[in-house]
Amino acid sequence: MTETLPLENPDDRKSPLLYFGGVLGLSACGIGMAIFVLGCMGLNFGFALWWVPILMGAVGMVATILGGVLAHGGVEHTPIVAGLFCNLFALVGGLLECAYWKGWDILYRPHSL
Repeated sequence: MTETLPLENPDDRKSPLLYFGGVLGLSACGIGMAIFVLGCMGLNFGFALWWVPILMGAVGMVATILGGVLAHGGVEHTPIVAGLFCNLFALVGGLLECAYWKGWDILYRPHSL
């Protein structure tokens, strides 16, 4: 009598939250880059949207962490690290855009302008 072992599809344990968090991180980075390019072209009103990459990066970070904790099994952690990396870049970029928009001094200047 032969028994067949049920083969588990590797994508069965993947969480949709993980992919949602990664997509949010990538789109937040893209939006942040578009805001930065608008600022480089002299259109400083684009920096008023600094909250969009921060909000998307924060939601994506939470979704990535929850997706990795709740439904990720195995040793392959590359999607989790990639999602966290993109969301972290979105948060840092959004904070830099916020600092520019609000006129915060980030780097040392001997005199204030």
